[in-house]
Amino acid sequence: MPLSPKPPRRVVVGTNKDGKSAVISDTDNPYQYNRGGGSTIYFNEIWTFDSCPIDSQYHNDGANRPLSHSPPLNGAHFRVIESKKEDNKKINQAAADKFFASMNRTGLSEKMKSDKHWNMHRTRTVDYGVVTKGKRVHVLPESELTMDQGDIIVQLGHFHSWDNSHGANEMLFVMIGGDDE
Repeated sequence: MPLSPKPPRRVVVGTNKDGKSAVISDTDNPYQYNRGGGSTIYFNEIWTFDSCPIDSQYHNDGANRPLSHSPPLNGAHFRVIESKKEDNKKINQAAADKFFASMNRTGLSEKMKSDKHWNMHRTRTVDYGVVTKGKRVHVLPESELTMDQGDIIVQLGHFHSWDNSHGANEMLFVMIGGDDE
């Protein structure tokens, strides 16, 4: 497994028992997971909620849960993905697929066998992604496009993958539960 990147600082602010605005926690993100199979991809799970509207007075840590590729059906999650340059030929496909299956807790994610990329999948969600460092290639079954720093993508439940063979990068994602069919 590659050396993990330094997790981002995660600050959670809310209302304390006295009804005043307060910092609930301020630490390096404690919920960082490697994508598995020899990948250089790391998921930083920042926060997840199960349904909307949320109870903003509820202060249990929204990221303190088992890793799930997709958010709850009626909820959402916020994730920071960090990647180093990756050689797709070094991925252990069987191990990567096993890890993908283990994190498909909501059942909203599915894999597609593809010779184009080892991680072709879809999440039946609406995803908002922003490239914050470097560039990433968005791989579709029949085409691809390069996303540069500052670019924004809206994903609507389509099959895709992300290629990191051009170098290190970082993306922020908000994923919102979608259809369950």
